[in-house]
Amino acid sequence: MAEPPDPARRGPGRPPKISRDDIVAAVVAEGFARITVPAVAARLGVTTVTLYRHVPDRAHMLELAWDHIVSTATWPDTALPWAELLRDSAIAMWRLLEQHNGAVTALSTGLVPPAMVQMIDDLAVALVEQGFTAHDAVLAVDLVLDLAVDHRLGVERLDGPTREDSTIRDGLSAVWAPSTGDGDARRDVKREMRNAIAEPPITWFNRKLTLALAGIRCDLAPRPRLRPGSCPSSC
Repeated sequence: MAEPPDPARRGPGRPPKISRDDIVAAVVAEGFARITVPAVAARLGVTTVTLYRHVPDRAHMLELAWDHIVSTATWPDTALPWAELLRDSAIAMWRLLEQHNGAVTALSTGLVPPAMVQMIDDLAVALVEQGFTAHDAVLAVDLVLDLAVDHRLGVERLDGPTREDSTIRDGLSAVWAPSTGDGDARRDVKREMRNAIAEPPITWFNRKLTLALAGIRCDLAPRPRLRPGSCPSSC
């Protein structure tokens, strides 16, 4: 009786039509805001059946692409002083989400690929090495990165189209228009609301971030050792 063929001696077989790198490049080129399995398959020149052999669903495609983006992005040096490190990291995250419109929606659903986990851990470890407790380091990192993600999500929603061929931002600005009979305080508040809506989003984000860092400095950051007889300064 003839022996069955040895699997180890078989030929290489038919190579895959697409690779993981191909899928990532197609997702980035298509854009997170418009991503669908059929759209990526069409961009790759394959059928959806072929694409599904490599990725089980849309969420997995998004995870692969965002993992690649985060792992190849330039992040601040973790040796920076903690406040500078947190500020620069939050701004870097904000800018990265700005470059990839629609990615923030995926992140807001709980998408946390391995490169994102590594980046968060690296930030928290850097803070612990500068005197934070592990609990406070995680809280501080979570606060500033959540602020970046939530703010970008709000920006993309505000700049989304409406049925009136304008943006939600335009509509909100009209909502806070001054009214006859407004007192001085209400008029001032409405003016500042309209200013906040109209100014560049990164400017408003920076103001929020400054406030968050001030809170971290007061409540979480390690206190410098005081010389005997000296008084602690206020935060």
